Amino acid sequence: MKTPFRQSALTAVFAFAIFTSVFLSSCSSANPQIKGKSVKVIRVEGTDGTFAERLSVFILYEDSDGPADFGSIAVTHDETGLSWTIGPDRAEVRQRGKDRWVGSNILAGPAGGEIPRGEYTIVANDLAGNESVSSFAVEKQAFPERAPCVFSITDDIWTINRNTSPEGFTRIWILLYDSEGKLLNSWVVPNSGQRITTGFVKALTSVAPNAVTAQCYVENGSGSAGVLLTSVNIR
Repeated sequence: MKTPFRQSALTAVFAFAIFTSVFLSSCSSANPQIKGKSVKVIRVEGTDGTFAERLSVFILYEDSDGPADFGSIAVTHDETGLSWTIGPDRAEVRQRGKDRWVGSNILAGPAGGEIPRGEYTIVANDLAGNESVSSFAVEKQAFPERAPCVFSITDDIWTINRNTSPEGFTRIWILLYDSEGKLLNSWVVPNSGQRITTGFVKALTSVAPNAVTAQCYVENGSGSAGVLLTSVNIR
């Protein structure tokens, strides 16, 4: 009389074990997703006043196993095979509202030269090796002959002096960094139509108390290209 009950119980346990195994397997093999891309060609000013070109690539990375399940991002220029790999140690995370963007803005071209134009492929991997693939194109950008503005800090006042010929580079941010170079916050500079804009440094440190340096970043209207000026100490 006890045999049917035992058999039924064993069957139920066995079925539950299979279900649990399948469920855990499906979770661990969930593919990451590239839900969005932000790609820009950036010219970065050095301390000597010269500019070097860099590629900025950030993806809206989503994984059902959580943000910690991030392996790497591989960015490859289709024509030449030039490739960069952004691992957890090199990846920068930017939070925009509820969205978590991962990538890098310091991808350098061959021998530090211009970023190759053309088609690129992005492959995002999680820690288990599951991947998501996307693509983008880099077109030739029209940069101004000189920096779109000059950014300076004197005592407790910051000043932005705009170039009279910015060639469409009119959207300006002040980026705030801590002592380790981590981006803490960014502040949009209002475009009042005036050539010179000033403000108090304490207004910047109020939104980023640990900030020790600031950089001015200027972008074109389409958001496809930007100019990053050299950093300025604020403490």
